[in-house]
Amino acid sequence: MSTKPSILSVVPVGAAHRVQGHRAVTLPGVTVDILTTRQIELQQWELHRLNDPYWRLYWPMEEGGIIEINEEVTALKPGTVYLIPPHTTFSTTTSQPFSKWYSHFNLGPLADRAAPGIYAFPVTAPLRTLLREVIKLGDQPGKASFPWVSILLVTELVKKLPVSVWEQQRLDPRVLKAMEFMNQHLGLKLTAEQIARHAGLSVRNLNHLFQQELHLPPMRVLLDYRLDEACRLLRHTDDSIENIAEDCGLVNRHYFSRMLRQYRNTSPAAYRQESLG
Repeated sequence: MSTKPSILSVVPVGAAHRVQGHRAVTLPGVTVDILTTRQIELQQWELHRLNDPYWRLYWPMEEGGIIEINEEVTALKPGTVYLIPPHTTFSTTTSQPFSKWYSHFNLGPLADRAAPGIYAFPVTAPLRTLLREVIKLGDQPGKASFPWVSILLVTELVKKLPVSVWEQQRLDPRVLKAMEFMNQHLGLKLTAEQIARHAGLSVRNLNHLFQQELHLPPMRVLLDYRLDEACRLLRHTDDSIENIAEDCGLVNRHYFSRMLRQYRNTSPAAYRQESLG
């Protein structure tokens, strides 16, 4: 015999508001953070084992671009759009000069742990319509227009990804809660005790769950989040390295440089100076 779910109050006790009911469906939150959308003409495109903390969308206008992932080579073709999830290690080269539209974006801590690789989709009529809207915005650089079409273009492609891309997202809800808490408080001096308390766990159980689900201790995951955000700011803002380190909870420029060298094999200055597309 089924039992009726208990009444859920969604406002704090003592608040002036009264909202009560039964939770029917709850879906996780997601963000769409467009870092940049550009068209670029490339005479040379030589990237060596690049690994960035954000998604890439590539829409080639001509042939010429080549991507290599795990020794598998993909020649970028007009009429095809490509998605590369965060933390996919890849290299590129050119067989001839070519141009492409591209976008860098994030989808939040849950979706940004998608399976690495390169995913190709044929250009459809709706996608061509969206690109025309993007081009129209690009032809009006002095006009203040919200680039909503970039969001539509990204979401139209992301929803085409196979289910297998998201399978590794099936993490323990307590791990997800801890990850969300860390990601939202990068600038704070967080301790394992604070993270565990937020997730409703002891520190011992927190460590055990993270090792079981992610094969990493929670404080290393926190460091990765901080380095990811710092790399995003280096690539897409003009903030000083000192301010980026402080904003991301990396203490100072020297500690930031040491961690980036240790875990990403580069320096903040070198990462910022790389010319990427």
